[in-house]
This record gives sequence, structure tokens and C-alpha cells, in this order.
Amino acid sequence: MNTTTNLSKNTPVGTWTITEAKTIDRSPYSGTVQIHKMGELYSMSWLTTLGDYPGIAFFENGNLYASCSSNEAYGISLYQINSDGTLDGKWAAANSTGIVDTEKAVGGTPNQVAGTYNVQGTMGKHDRYKGVLQVTPLGEIYQISWLVGTEYKGVGLQVNDRLIVAWGQGNVFGLCYQMQGDRANGNWGVRDHSTVGTETLYRIC
Repeated sequence: MNTTTNLSKNTPVGTWTITEAKTIDRSPYSGTVQIHKMGELYSMSWLTTLGDYPGIAFFENGNLYASCSSNEAYGISLYQINSDGTLDGKWAAANSTGIVDTEKAVGGTPNQVAGTYNVQGTMGKHDRYKGVLQVTPLGEIYQISWLVGTEYKGVGLQVNDRLIVAWGQGNVFGLCYQMQGDRANGNWGVRDHSTVGTETLYRIC
């Protein structure tokens, strides 16, 4: 019995090799990716010819939505895009140890992701925040910024009715993989660059 294949339908956990990948300027790279369960999230670790990066991810309906950075101060947000101009989101910081908070964005344009939203969200069991979310298209990605007392910046990728956002300091990468058994096909983006990179993974254990 192939245990890895049976598990692959329900979880991305495992060790994956990067079988084919290109950066945003179409340069090839290779490496491995480790994925582990961490509370409501998944922790990820890329060891590549371009460098080593830690990451965190959500896994929903066969899609792995991830954020990674060479800087420790980063996080991930995942929004359900609604037709009425609102976004239902959940988010986590890299140091959250798997704890997930929520965010609601309202005031956008119906049937359009780009725009300015008013947001309210949770931060732990007792803290709340509110502010403004700006979503600006740039080629194949979205430039994202929040003003919630402090300004946060990120990069967004739209995947059907989901918006995955990686945010933080320095270069932060947003990724989405479509999982198909022991194979995963992914796209990734970085803020201020209009094109996306590609990454194909194969699970080896």
C-alpha cells in the first residue's frame, strides 16, 4: 500500500522536491520543501539554490496558500471574495504558533477585488483592530496595504474566489499551490513586481 499517496488527498504534510521552478525573471532554481502541521496552519521550509526561507500556510479544498520570507516579521491573510464588495478573511503571523484570527473588509466595489475597504479584525481572544485596506492591481499580482494604526504592506494573488496575501517586512512571497496527489503546481509573487514565478513540487516522503 502506498501510504504517501493515500495521505496526499487530505494533507500537504511531507517532504517535497522542487522538480521545476522559475523566478519572476524566468531564471530556474531547485531545492526541497518541508511541510508540517502547526495548529490551524502548516509550517513550511524552503531549502533552495536561491536561499532558505521559512513559511506558513493555509490548506483548503486542495489548495495550499502560503507566505514566506527571509525576515521573521511576516504573516499570511486569506480572504473569501464576495460578490457584494466585501471580503471575509482569516490571518496569522509567523510567530502565532498556529493561532488564526479573523478580519472583515467592507465597502469595496461589487464583483471587483481592487479597491479601498474598511476593515475590522480580531487579534487574540480580547484585542480588536480597525482601519483601511487598499488593494491595487499590478500586472498578475495585487499590491496590498493596511493602515490599522501601523501600516503593513503585502502582495496578493487571486485564485478563483480567494485572495491570498503575504505581508511583512522586506521581501515577502505569496504562493498558491494546486495539490494533485503527490504533485503540486504553484505560482508565486512578490510585492512591486508585476509578474509571477512558478514552482512545481513532487512529494518524496
